[in-house]
Amino acid sequence: MHTITRRAAIASTIGAAACLSASLAGCNGSGNPGSTPTGGGGTGNAFDLVVFGATPGGILAGMAAARMGAKVALIEPTQHVGGAITSGLGITDSVYHAAIGGLTAQFYLDIAALYGNTSGTPQYNFEPHVAEALFLQYIEKYSIKLLKGAPVASVSKNGTRIQSATLSDSSVVQATQWVDASYEGDLMALAGVSYAVGRESSSQYGESLAGWGIQTALMPFAIDDSSGNPWPDTLPNPNETAGQADGMIMAYTFRTTMTTNPVILIPFPAPPNYNPDRYGLLQKFIQAAGISSVTELMSPQALPNQKYALLSDTNISADHAGANWTYPNASPTARLAIWQDHYNYVAGWLYFLANDISVPLSVRTGMSAYGLAADEYTDHGNWPWQMYVREARRLRGQYVMAQADMLTQTTKADSIARGMWNLDSHYCGVFGMTELWNGSMQTGIVFDGAYFEPVTQGYQIPYRSLVPNASEVSNLAVPVCVSASHVGYSALRVEPTYMTLGEVAGVAAGLALQNSVDLANVSVPNLQAKLTSYKCIF
Repeated sequence: MHTITRRAAIASTIGAAACLSASLAGCNGSGNPGSTPTGGGGTGNAFDLVVFGATPGGILAGMAAARMGAKVALIEPTQHVGGAITSGLGITDSVYHAAIGGLTAQFYLDIAALYGNTSGTPQYNFEPHVAEALFLQYIEKYSIKLLKGAPVASVSKNGTRIQSATLSDSSVVQATQWVDASYEGDLMALAGVSYAVGRESSSQYGESLAGWGIQTALMPFAIDDSSGNPWPDTLPNPNETAGQADGMIMAYTFRTTMTTNPVILIPFPAPPNYNPDRYGLLQKFIQAAGISSVTELMSPQALPNQKYALLSDTNISADHAGANWTYPNASPTARLAIWQDHYNYVAGWLYFLANDISVPLSVRTGMSAYGLAADEYTDHGNWPWQMYVREARRLRGQYVMAQADMLTQTTKADSIARGMWNLDSHYCGVFGMTELWNGSMQTGIVFDGAYFEPVTQGYQIPYRSLVPNASEVSNLAVPVCVSASHVGYSALRVEPTYMTLGEVAGVAAGLALQNSVDLANVSVPNLQAKLTSYKCIF
């Protein structure tokens, strides 16, 4: 039995490569493909472009279109902008920094300037509140209309064109072009776009990493606790065959912001209804593995000013694997319950390691050196408002990116961006089961769905992966829930890629408005030329 970690693999690849609800949303007016930009700002509910989701990718989409003269509205269901980046993901997931250009590159330069570095050197780690302040500056600078706190309830279409969106507060926004930059893909789903949830079979796109059976570890523990009940948060044998498609998706978590600064340190609080028995398997794992240091269970990622982003990449980790499979298509009420369960799990995981007497004193002492940061998420109990949604719905667009597109078929004539991350999936589930393992039948705890496949060369992302089939919706781009298989998405799912694709979507919307066409019909050569002028890399 051993501890599985991707830290070493990521490090070697880099070296070689040089409580707030999870709100639902959905989106109705006139607006014709022939309308031209009306200019930034303005009044009323009619816009050239509406972007759903004030994620980093959504903000950059709005900036890119506004820069070209478009009147832009940005709809954010929560009260905060910046998505995962302003909710603890202050470390930049990129092994190819040279692939970062355009507004994304400018973001990291602007972050550096906010920390006093004006030398032209980008800064890739930062505190959540600093990133949110910068995003709010961008929104004001580009005169983007920010509509917070009201998810989209419905979408009105005329043929293949989205015309307007009705929000949950009954207000209506109209637009000529649309971008869905949410993590969940709610707008595209309400608009009737084809999408996928879960893992494809290995045969569907010829992917060796697809489907059931990508098992990174088996721990030879009894699958029941001492009372004869399954361990909490483990699942029964799904009785799937190798490579079979299923509804599993990568685990969610919270990238909680921690600090070691005693002036602002808040000890980890116990969540509601905390029960240490929930972490019995974790306690057994600690004993069996002989763990004596908290750094064997988590890898605090350093941020400025004695702060850290929580990263836990061991077997029984802060990833809540298997608890999120229904989240992408869930109702708002059900999503809130899933959010709360993930909060309870992750907050309890931290509290358990810092306080439970079954945990070795050296581990408790190490964990207690960290706590929540009093100056982050000050309106939300110092806890991130955005759950780390690694994967939800995935567009089924004009082109589906799959494993080969990152490894062997890496060039695209309609490329509009370069990928900057590896094929990297977190666990999709933790199961108690008996199966054939290393040539014999073994009973234990099986972790399925995790892999880390380094990408040895850059790969291009085609414009076709950002747009639905024109027969479904013609005036929509989707830069976050981009068209990819589960395996392909495991490489595309990082914020610098979302931001890069967000700028592409915004530039494409600007060209669509200027040339009286829809997003599905934008001239790719013209788009590539415009991206080049903005120092984007593709």
